[in-house]
Amino acid sequence: MKLPAPQDTLANCVWLPRLLAKARQLKDGSLPPDYAARFCHPTGVDAQFLAFFQLTPEAVQAAAACSDADVTAWFAWLPTVNPARIAEWNHIAINLGRPGFPLAERFPIAKTTTYKHIDSAGMETVFELIEADERAE
Repeated sequence: MKLPAPQDTLANCVWLPRLLAKARQLKDGSLPPDYAARFCHPTGVDAQFLAFFQLTPEAVQAAAACSDADVTAWFAWLPTVNPARIAEWNHIAINLGRPGFPLAERFPIAKTTTYKHIDSAGMETVFELIEADERAE
């Protein structure tokens, strides 16, 4: 399985290409079961993205059927999307798990449960943890 890195961008927006890739792989049956089970889960990054841009999993899955160019146009057209909102999301997203940012309360728990196989000493963000986990695969 190969997914874009958490900080990769589409339409200048982090996480969007990763979410689309997961939706595409879910549809074609190639998304691993543990990723499929967490796709758009209310406690994860997907849900943070969806809530921030007021999207539904179904909207993302429909968009994932389109080319990246068409997704970029669709995303830019959304009423909850503009360059300032994207910049705000990008700032939040790269800091997910840090004190004062979303997922801060869940981050220590994830480090000792879901990601207990990773040496997470010194890691401060969800993106760091995800990248370390996927490098270990």
